[in-house]
Amino acid sequence: MKNQTLMQGFYWEMNTGDYAEYYPEEADLWNLLAERAEELARAGITIMWIPPANKGNAGIDDVGYGSYDLWDLGEFKQKGTTRTKYGTKDELEHAIKKLHQQGIKVFYDAVLNHMMGADETEVVRLDENSPNLPGEEVEVWTKFYFSGRDKYSNFEWNWQHFNGTDCIEGIGCGSLYLFEGKNWDNTYHWEDDYLMGVDFDYLNPQVREQMKEWGCWLVNQIGINGFRLDAVRHIDVDFMREWINSLQYSCECNQELCFIGEAWFESEGEIIGYLNAVDNQLLKTFDFSLRQAFEELRDGNLDLRWLGGRGLVNKDGYQNRAVTFIDNHDTDRDQGGYGIRPISKRKYQAYTYILMREHGLPTVFWKDYYIYGMKEGLDKLLAARRRFAYGPSYETETNDHNTYSYVRAGSKEVAGSGLVMMITQQTDGGIINKRINSRQPDTLFYDYTGNVKERVKTDTFGYGDFKVKATEEQGWSVWVAE
Repeated sequence: MKNQTLMQGFYWEMNTGDYAEYYPEEADLWNLLAERAEELARAGITIMWIPPANKGNAGIDDVGYGSYDLWDLGEFKQKGTTRTKYGTKDELEHAIKKLHQQGIKVFYDAVLNHMMGADETEVVRLDENSPNLPGEEVEVWTKFYFSGRDKYSNFEWNWQHFNGTDCIEGIGCGSLYLFEGKNWDNTYHWEDDYLMGVDFDYLNPQVREQMKEWGCWLVNQIGINGFRLDAVRHIDVDFMREWINSLQYSCECNQELCFIGEAWFESEGEIIGYLNAVDNQLLKTFDFSLRQAFEELRDGNLDLRWLGGRGLVNKDGYQNRAVTFIDNHDTDRDQGGYGIRPISKRKYQAYTYILMREHGLPTVFWKDYYIYGMKEGLDKLLAARRRFAYGPSYETETNDHNTYSYVRAGSKEVAGSGLVMMITQQTDGGIINKRINSRQPDTLFYDYTGNVKERVKTDTFGYGDFKVKATEEQGWSVWVAE
């Protein structure tokens, strides 16, 4: 048995532009991933989520979400550069090879919603139902022919492959325009279809086939093992189901792929509704609803009695479709992101929760691990996950408003496994004691994190007086058998 752990291997600021002086190493991400592959595997990372690797509209400064040419992974001189922000195609393939050699799978961040930076404009009539300028002829940037690339695909895009845009030549950007004869796609909430750029029309069979062909190429030729799907709430749900099935069952990829959707809904009900709308068991989603609980924990006002029921990860039938996380490139940016505050306090408590849990795929954020100096503490938690976090799980009867405990009973398949996890938001500096059934009788326990130095001996029924420090910095303990 081996617990799976995902790492988001990038963050927003990492580039060769304004922030390069602050983050010099990450400017050549592909080389850095290759260099650190062995270190990350040793720590317990089993999956690496990489950013969109294709050429973006902003060239070398594009984080990847301003997608221009899906087939250019840093190989062709386009948008003023051959390499992307992260390196060249050869460097990317070398990084993937090194990660694979260490047993780490690679998930690609796929932007399936839009394109930006067209090569040429077209005159297009807007639909009578267009929110703005209905029925008028306008000039829009919708022709993509990629003159700098001469292989992989000869598909050229024009306005018929898109539903609409928010930019009109000579008028500017900021209003929404629907092209003649078009309808917004069938998203979970139909009004969510448009997000940015020129919006893919997934009712067009040419668009669907092009995107399937590209996905299969990434899997079979580049070595991708799964996908993080950007902004899925804005993408046609029928196409999403079709695309996932196509890659898994029609690409002859000879592996079980994983698909993780960024369905940014902050309630479990909305996330479940989206999963049910796509109706594909291969799709997981990020647990934004659990992160809301971590916002309350950050501020010291979470009622920890109910933490065991918060989030998709704790909903029957959906626990293992949840990808849990603390922060990402959208919630933690130096220049701010969507008005959302990062989890700046009690972050170790949040990581302890997701890494010790029986269900869900937990995510470690590169910025936390390397930039914020959390590597030492996270390495302890990752090691505890790798070595001890196995077997059935139990919520404890001792959970109260400020302190939460959780037990893994251990598995016969993993010698010495099992643990008692405790986190607290209390900050009075004392030691909190809780009498907990560890499910391991007559056993001497120690705190693997090192935050509490005492040992705990359980009785013949498995009960012991387990402890956690009531401080923001050390209010997290993982007790394991000595």
